[in-house]
Amino acid sequence: MSLPTSEDGTPPELFEYHPNGIAACIFIAGFGLGTIAHLVEMLWLRTWYFIPFLIGCIMETFSYYGRYWLSHVPQNFKAYVLYLLLNLPAPIFLAATMYMLIRRIIESLEANELSPLRPSLMSKLFVAGDIICFAVQMAGIGLSVTTSASLQRTGGVVVVIGLVFQVLVFLVFVILVWKFFSRCKEQVGSDTIAWKRYIIALLAASGLIVLRNLVQGIQHAAGKESYVATHEAFAYVFDAVPMLGVVGVFAVFHPGRLQRSVRGGIELSNGLRDDCRWIAGSYV
Repeated sequence: MSLPTSEDGTPPELFEYHPNGIAACIFIAGFGLGTIAHLVEMLWLRTWYFIPFLIGCIMETFSYYGRYWLSHVPQNFKAYVLYLLLNLPAPIFLAATMYMLIRRIIESLEANELSPLRPSLMSKLFVAGDIICFAVQMAGIGLSVTTSASLQRTGGVVVVIGLVFQVLVFLVFVILVWKFFSRCKEQVGSDTIAWKRYIIALLAASGLIVLRNLVQGIQHAAGKESYVATHEAFAYVFDAVPMLGVVGVFAVFHPGRLQRSVRGGIELSNGLRDDCRWIAGSYV
C-alpha cells in the first residue's frame, strides 16, 4: 500500500526524520518477550483479567514492527497506519487491566473497608473511562491518517483531548490507590510486608503511563514541526521505554502471585492476611 498523495500531487510528510530500524528491532524483541512472559503468567496464575494487558503488549510489539518497516520504506502509508493505530491506543489496554487488578489486590487483602470506593465500583468506573479514552483516540487517529491537512489538524486536536482525558482519569486513579495504600501502611506500621510491592508497582506503572501520555499530548498539540515531533529520541525515551517498563514491572511483580498465595492459604510475610483483617476492622 503506497502513500496517498495530497491535492498538489506530492506525498505528505510522515516523519521529519528517518526512523531507526535497529531501535525498532530492540523494542520488537522487548515487547515480544514481554508478551510471552505475560501469556505464561496469565495461564499459570489464571489471571484472565490480564487479557487486555496481553492485547496491549501485542499491539506494542506490532506497532514497532510498523516502525521498523518505515525504516526501510519511509513513505509506506500502510506501515505508518499500522504504527499509529497500534502504538497510540496500546496503553489504554494496559490501563484496563491495571484498573481491574486494584480490585483483586484489595479483595485479596480483605481490606475493602480501607478502599476509598467500593472495589468493584472503582474498577467499573475507571474501565468505563478507559473505553471513552479509546473511542476518542481512535476517532482522532482516523482523522489524522487522511491526506486532508484540515482533517489532520482536527484529528490531532481530538487525539490531544483523548490523551488529556486519560491523564486526568489516571491521576484520579493514582490518588485513590495512594489513599488506600496510605491507610494500610499507617495501620500496619511496617516497611517489610510483602503486599506493598504490588501496590508500589501499580503506582510506578501508572506514573510511567502518565508521563508517556503527557509527552504524546505535547507532541500532538505542538504539531509535526515541533521539537518533540522532529526528534526520534522522544518516541523511544518517552514512549517505548516507559511502556516496556510497565510491561516489565508487572512481569516481575505480578499481582496474581499475591492472589495465589491468599487462595492457597500460604502465609504471607508478617502474617499479612491477618494484619489486613485487623487493620480493616480497626480503621472503621
